[in-house]
Amino acid sequence: MFARLPETPARWWRFWGIEERGHFSAANDESELLAAERACQRILATMGLRPDDIDMLICSSSAPTLSDSAGVLPHAGVRMHPRLSRVLRERLGVTRALAFDTQVECASFMLNMNIGASYIRSGRAERVLVVCSEYVSQMLDFTSHSCTIFADGCAAALLTRGGEGDVADLIAVDQFSNADHYEVATGRFRHEEGDTRKEGPVKPYFTLSDNGQAELQEFVPENVPKAVARALARTALTPADIDFFVFHQPSPILVYSWASGIGIGEDKYLISTRDTGVMVSVAVPHNLWMALEQGRIAPGDTIVLAGAGIGWGFLAQVWNVDGIVAC
Repeated sequence: MFARLPETPARWWRFWGIEERGHFSAANDESELLAAERACQRILATMGLRPDDIDMLICSSSAPTLSDSAGVLPHAGVRMHPRLSRVLRERLGVTRALAFDTQVECASFMLNMNIGASYIRSGRAERVLVVCSEYVSQMLDFTSHSCTIFADGCAAALLTRGGEGDVADLIAVDQFSNADHYEVATGRFRHEEGDTRKEGPVKPYFTLSDNGQAELQEFVPENVPKAVARALARTALTPADIDFFVFHQPSPILVYSWASGIGIGEDKYLISTRDTGVMVSVAVPHNLWMALEQGRIAPGDTIVLAGAGIGWGFLAQVWNVDGIVAC
């Protein structure tokens, strides 16, 4: 797969900090749809719920599907629409649920959690499934250094109303955008970088600008702490009051810079990119799951979810996680 990749400088690996990553295999009948279906079924089984118990299904998947390994579509090929929620709703049998998709790339999970919590708080839903499933390897250019960054993955979460009528509390949110650096990281139709004669097919590929690694270090480090500070300013809390921070995982250097800008120590966050690569919208829920599995987050804790999404958007949320279950 990586045989056509040009020699990659050491500074590239130092910045991204990735040693291994995983991709779905169509040959093994793996896809973003089947991963999402299995994750949701696991949640339903763990919580003892039936499909009819789900009121809303919110999905995100950043990459177009270029094949149909799941065998559920009428024909193979590039599929831009419909997105994931329509077919997943039928596969799960959650036919009573309002199902729809959002797409803000790496920040999708946080946006979807905000939407789900808002519907529950308003009384229009009791149980909301949030699903992020990324088959990003379908749009990687394996003649470009940028292909070494990304990994496929899937995560799902269930939001429910608490026993006393309160949703697992979303205390505060901040999100803002700045498109000055829009062109740094994009998905676009083009030839492979290694196809210098432009003879091969044109496909949708993730594209990092020539100076993208350096440009990311100019504006991403300062804006996530800014979002966190603005979210906390809507509460009576300070960073010292937060039990744990769950960050998006673009690179260790960027996560370190966010933690430093917020003023927190390494005991309050995790870095997972070394073993996972960048899983786009799956990175935040995967990091949350890791923290739960390691006992870094306990019921009753107050946590912050924070990160950035290409385009560029910056988000932070303050949650009370009483009653949270990892599965």
